[in-house]
Amino acid sequence: MAKLPTRDEVLKFVAEQDGKVAKRDIAKAFNIKGEDRIPLKRMLRELAAEGLLDGSRKGGLRGAGELPNVCVVQIIGRNKYGYLQARARLEGGLLDGEDDPMIEIDDSAPKSKRHRPSPPVSPGDVALVRLFKKSKYKYTARVIRKLGGEEGTLFGVVRERPDGLWLVPADRRERYDYKLEDDTKAEHGDLLACEKIAARRMGAKRARMVDNIGKASDPHAFSLLAIAEQGIRVVFPDAVVAESEAVKQASPKGREDLTHIPFLTIDPPDARDHDDAVYAEPDSDPSNPNGHIVWVAIADVAAYVTPNSEMDAEARKRGNSVYMPDRVVPMLPERLSTDLCSLREKETRPCLAVRMVIGEDGKKRAHEFFRGLMRSAAKLSYAQAQKAFDGDVEEAFAAMDDKVLQPLWRAYQAMAVARDAREPLRINRPERRVEMDDKGKISRIYFPPALEAHKLIEEMMVSANVCAAETLEKHKRRLMYRVHDTPPDERVKSLADFLRPMGVKVNLGQTLLPHLFNSLMAQAQDSPHAPSVSEAVLRTQAQAVYATDNLGHFGLNLGRYAHFTSPIRRYADLTVHRALIAALGFGKDGQTPEEADQLDAIAEAISISERKAMVAERSANERYMSAHMATQIGDAFSARISGVSRAGLFVALMDTGAEGLIPISRLGEERFFADDSNMFMTGGTTGLTFRIGQTVEVELVEATPIQGGLLFALLEGGTQEDIPKHKRGSGRGSRGSGPYRKSGASKNSKKPTRSSRRRSR
Repeated sequence: MAKLPTRDEVLKFVAEQDGKVAKRDIAKAFNIKGEDRIPLKRMLRELAAEGLLDGSRKGGLRGAGELPNVCVVQIIGRNKYGYLQARARLEGGLLDGEDDPMIEIDDSAPKSKRHRPSPPVSPGDVALVRLFKKSKYKYTARVIRKLGGEEGTLFGVVRERPDGLWLVPADRRERYDYKLEDDTKAEHGDLLACEKIAARRMGAKRARMVDNIGKASDPHAFSLLAIAEQGIRVVFPDAVVAESEAVKQASPKGREDLTHIPFLTIDPPDARDHDDAVYAEPDSDPSNPNGHIVWVAIADVAAYVTPNSEMDAEARKRGNSVYMPDRVVPMLPERLSTDLCSLREKETRPCLAVRMVIGEDGKKRAHEFFRGLMRSAAKLSYAQAQKAFDGDVEEAFAAMDDKVLQPLWRAYQAMAVARDAREPLRINRPERRVEMDDKGKISRIYFPPALEAHKLIEEMMVSANVCAAETLEKHKRRLMYRVHDTPPDERVKSLADFLRPMGVKVNLGQTLLPHLFNSLMAQAQDSPHAPSVSEAVLRTQAQAVYATDNLGHFGLNLGRYAHFTSPIRRYADLTVHRALIAALGFGKDGQTPEEADQLDAIAEAISISERKAMVAERSANERYMSAHMATQIGDAFSARISGVSRAGLFVALMDTGAEGLIPISRLGEERFFADDSNMFMTGGTTGLTFRIGQTVEVELVEATPIQGGLLFALLEGGTQEDIPKHKRGSGRGSRGSGPYRKSGASKNSKKPTRSSRRRSR
């Protein structure tokens, strides 16, 4: 009979193994064979009964307190380097305590073609993962399957109350405050990321702190909160920073010398990174009379960010740069984004450039790509460029007016003719700009004028992107398209129902083309409904995404389109650059077979990153706007009705575009009914009616910056309409309340003074 190992020897052996251990492995390790296994099995059963071993007969054994190879985790947030962290969820619930194993999610690309990329997850998601033990309390995990996100991370601000600390949620959809645990190390006014605790049958909802984001009083708190909510990576890992600092200027070897071309960069005045530069001149080829040569040069990021590097892995995870009112969260380290890659004025930079031959009709006749060196001759803002195009050139750019600026303008005018003939989707939606002062507060909110200089750069970038897609298709390279699918039929039908009461007719029988939607907006161009129609058309469109299957770009009315022109801030563009380098033999730093195989997963991941960035940018803007408006409680504003619901009227202020709600209780003293299908609300007694697009006078009564919410009361507006009672809406009515005056005032009624309104409250 072989000598049995001691209990301590067995426990030590199991603890040293990575994951579960089969009983036969234990027997083999101690040379236990045949009938000698019976007492060994008895010992193992005793150890399991005493809680010193965990496991089952089928699944093997593991040390007590260790995690199984495969388990369910909840993503609880990110560490300071942006890596996702998780906590195991076992049968007893979410593991909690100082000795909880730390689980770091490995979301890097697989090293083998045989392994599929991990599904993307975010803070708050629940996922099935495979664990890899690094130390006693540290694991890495690969996501097998995302199981859901219903138990998402909760964000909010701490409020101290007599019975302890409470979390006021930042999400307006949360109806209740949450009681924080008694030992929470936080103070009144702190911004926290929390996880919800399983609710008791009775009593307050409870939450547990995961991370302290900062102070709500911090001028940059709203950006920090939006970033945390979306799990956006902020701090670059040390390895990425070190790699970026070690990078040297790209070699000129093998590059085309384009430094003699006086390229121009045209960007916003506060831009720090310059992706693109343009130049145009008349075509001297007699076969192209009155034609143009247009050059577009793009920063050669691929020369510095190579496949499988630390910077590449981090850029892929980020997907894109994120632009907040008070900051930029870049995709690449500053060493690259604002220095080596940026097309700075009067400095030589590596680039990928495309030379396009444009006919008199504005259509592209031919194009050719180059990998070269360029030097920006001047840096202009959009306003400076527009002044020059209009004949009011500034003294600093006078020398290049005839030879650079005007040829560029004439080339654009030709290209604009071809663009108008193509007729892309034209949604007139002014873009609001929020300017911040040095203290992190809003100094100005305005709608910048729509300049032709913007359209010039836009059209030349669109043409360059089309050239990239065409070239890669010609060389049969796998590429990442920017696709925008045709609007779904059900959305178009809903749009028709929405526009019918406004007198805008939709022909549902014709082929869906951008022209259809442009004609709808043209019908409403001179009516008060114009902004509402534009907004409704925008909401009807499908979401533009990245994909390897070409669906075309509906909005631009193009058959093929690939992002090529912004590799400093978009990872998709970097993949296209690498594909062009490989296809055209521009170097050994092009697309690898491994990257080509992973493009589907990359496209899905960066499309998700893009949506998160958009949500973060919007929520930050809403919160800054609410904080700005909080100083104007009691002030009156002109607003446009942008939506109708049973809750009340949604309005947008005319001067700033700030959006908020007039609760139905603030409309007047009668009962109001909402007609959701025809988008109007009417009073059951007087017939006072509110429709989308109408202008009303409102008073700001409440601003909640953490939620980004604004509440208004109606002062004046609405029209008297003879609507039969049976057509006054099918929804439940709600009676207005309160100290606000009845809203039935006509436009000819005397508007009360601000002081009298305050006395009425």
